[in-house]
Amino acid sequence: MSGRDAGSMRVGALRQLSALPRDAQDTLLVVLVAAASVAPLLPHLPLWVSAATVALLLWRALLAGSGRALPSRGLLAALLALAVAGTLLQFRSVFGRDPGVSLVSMLLALKLLEQAPSDAHKASRVPGTRQRRDAYVVFNLGLFCVFAQFLYTQSAPAATWMLLCTLGWITALLDANLPARRPPLARRLALGARLIGLGLPLTVALFVLFPRLAGPLWSLPDTHVAASGLPSSMDAGTIASLALSDSVAFRVHFDGPRPPQSAMYWRGPVLGHFDGTRWTALAPARSRDDASATLHDTGNRVRYTVTLQPTQRKFAFALDAPTGAPTLVGQPGTTLRVLPDLELRASSDLTRLTRYTASSWLHYRYGLDESAARLRELLQLPSGYDPRTVALGRQLRKRFGAGGARAVAGAALRMFRQQPFRYSLHPGRYSGPDSIDQFLFQRRVGFCEHYAQAFVVLMRAAGIPARIVTGYQGGSENPVDGMWVVRQSDAHAWAEYWVRGSGWVSADPTAMVDPARVDRSGQTLESREPLLGLAMLGRGDPRALRMLRDVSDALGETWNQWVLDYGQTRQRRLLSRLGLHRPGSAQLASASALSVTLALAAGALWLLLGRERARLDPWQRSYALLRRRLRRAGVQAGASEPPAALARRLRGAPGMDAVCELLLDLERARYGEPPAEVAQLRALRRLAARLPLPRDADDTAPRMPS
Repeated sequence: MSGRDAGSMRVGALRQLSALPRDAQDTLLVVLVAAASVAPLLPHLPLWVSAATVALLLWRALLAGSGRALPSRGLLAALLALAVAGTLLQFRSVFGRDPGVSLVSMLLALKLLEQAPSDAHKASRVPGTRQRRDAYVVFNLGLFCVFAQFLYTQSAPAATWMLLCTLGWITALLDANLPARRPPLARRLALGARLIGLGLPLTVALFVLFPRLAGPLWSLPDTHVAASGLPSSMDAGTIASLALSDSVAFRVHFDGPRPPQSAMYWRGPVLGHFDGTRWTALAPARSRDDASATLHDTGNRVRYTVTLQPTQRKFAFALDAPTGAPTLVGQPGTTLRVLPDLELRASSDLTRLTRYTASSWLHYRYGLDESAARLRELLQLPSGYDPRTVALGRQLRKRFGAGGARAVAGAALRMFRQQPFRYSLHPGRYSGPDSIDQFLFQRRVGFCEHYAQAFVVLMRAAGIPARIVTGYQGGSENPVDGMWVVRQSDAHAWAEYWVRGSGWVSADPTAMVDPARVDRSGQTLESREPLLGLAMLGRGDPRALRMLRDVSDALGETWNQWVLDYGQTRQRRLLSRLGLHRPGSAQLASASALSVTLALAAGALWLLLGRERARLDPWQRSYALLRRRLRRAGVQAGASEPPAALARRLRGAPGMDAVCELLLDLERARYGEPPAEVAQLRALRRLAARLPLPRDADDTAPRMPS
C-alpha cells in the first residue's frame, strides 16, 4: 500500500468519525481513555484477563461506532459471573494486588457496556438517577486503573502516562456534566489541564511537607514481579541474551576520581558448581570474617554510591573488591553482607529501587588461606563431559605445571589470544555432553560465558581450583548528569583461579580474544537495534538516539532521587536548606495543614472573583458586549430580548444595518445547526467590540426606535 493510499484511508476514517453523533464520539473518547488506562497493567495480568479486557473494550467501541444497542443486562450479568469465577480459579481469591487489578480491569470494560458515560448529562435534571450514578462508577473504576500502575512500577515514564490518563478521565467527567451543546474537544482538554494545574501546587506542597514514613510511601512489596537482570546461575547463552537489552542495571556516582573503565569489574554471583550444562553457586562455607576471605589491600581505594534497579534477587554489585558491607537505603528491614567469595548479598530479595554507598580496593589479595575442602569442591568436574577439553587441561599441566598455576593459566590465555577464536553475540547453540569441546576444537565462536567456562574447565582439569564470576564490566558516563550508567548490555563473565601464596587471581579470557571488549563495555555487538527500543522510529542518527537515551536516563535518575527516594533523610535535608532545621512531625503536619488552608482560601477567592464571569458562556459575553454598546448609543436592549427580535426593532434605523446583520449572526450561532465553534464566537465578539455605531452616549443622542 502506497503512502498516498494510507493517507487517504486515514482521512476517510477521520471523516467517518466526525460524521458520528456527538454522543458516539464522546463514548469512543471514554473507551480510548479506558484502553490507555489498562494498557500498562495488561503485561502484569494473566493472558486471559488481558484478552477479555481488550475484547470487551473493542466490542464497546464497535457498538458506539455502529449505533447498535448495548447488550442486555442478563448477558452482562453472565459475563460478570464468568469474570469473578475466572479470577477465583486463577488466584483463589479476589483480594490482593493481582486479583484485584484483574477484576477491576474487566469490571471497567463491562461497565462501559452497560452505560455510555458521555450521556450522563441527559440525567442532569434528575439528580441521583441510575444513569448518572453508573457514569460516575465508570470514572472511579478508570481512575483506580490509572493509579494501580504504581503497584507495578514507579518510573517517571509511568507517572507521565498516568498524568495523561488522568487528564483523559477529567475531560470525560467534564463531558458528563456539560450541557448538550458542549465546546470542542480541544477546549475541554484545555479545561481539564487547567484543573490539574490548579491542583499541582497543593500536591507539591503536601509532598514536600507531609511527614514521611521510615521508608518511601511507594514501597509496596512487588513479590509477584518477575526477576530481571543477571540471573543467579549461568549456562551458554545466558549473558548473551542480556547483551541485547539496553535497560539500566544500576547507576553509580563516584566520590572522587573514577577508576579506568578497563578496571571496572562489578562483581555479582560467584559460581563454583558445574553439572555439565549449568553453573550454580556453592553454599557459603563460613561468614565474612573467616580467614579464608581476609582481604589484603595494596592501595587504590575508591568510594561510590550505587542506585540499583529492582531485580527480585538477593545479590547486589560492587567493584572488586568491597571493603565491607554497605548500608542499604530504600528497602527497610533489608541488610547487605559480604560473603567469603566477596559477593555482595542482601538478606531478602531486592524488590524496590535501592541505594547503597560502598568502597572497594582495586588492587588486593584475598583467599590466601582458603580451606582444603572448598578447594576440592572447586576442582570437581562432571564425569563423561567434554573429554577433549579435560585432556587438553591435563596436557597443559604436564607442559607448564612446573611453573605453577600462573604458568598454566598463562598458557591457556595465550591459546585464546593466538588461535583463531572469535567473539560473537550470536555463536549458535552448543549442546550435549561435549558442548565445550565443540566450542574449543570446532567452531571457536562464542560470547564471554563460553570463554569463561572453557577456561575454568581447563584449569580444573589441570588440577587448579577455579570458578566463574558473573556481573558487569565497564559502563558509560551519561554526559547530561555525569552519572556512570551500567546497562544489561554490559553483563559479563570472567574467571578466578587459586594460586598458593597469592590467593584468588582474576583472569578474563574474553579480553584475550577481543581486547577492546573491556573498553567498549558491551558495544561490540555485530547488529544492534537503535537505543531505547526506538526501532519503530527508524535507524536514524545513532548520536541523536544516544543523546535522547542519556537525557531520559538523567531525568529518570532525578525522579528516583527526588520522588521515589524522598524519605525522612532527604526531607530533612531539603527543609534545612529552606531554613527549617530538624522539624518534628507536629511541625510538618501543621505546615501541611496551613498549605491546604491557604490553597483552599486562594481557590475560594478565585471562584468568588470569577463567579460573575463564569456564569456567562462565550455567546452570552458577545451579546452582552453588543447590548452595552447599543445602550451607549441610546438603544435600550434587555438581556431577555432575543437577538432576532432586537434586529427587527432596529431594522431601518440610520446606521444600524451592520448591527442587525451581527444580531442575526448571533441568533444563528446560538440556535442554528451546527452549533458555533469557539473561534466563530470570538470573531463575533471582536466584531461587536469594533462595530461603528451612529453616536456615542450623550445628551444629544438620536432617538432610536423603541
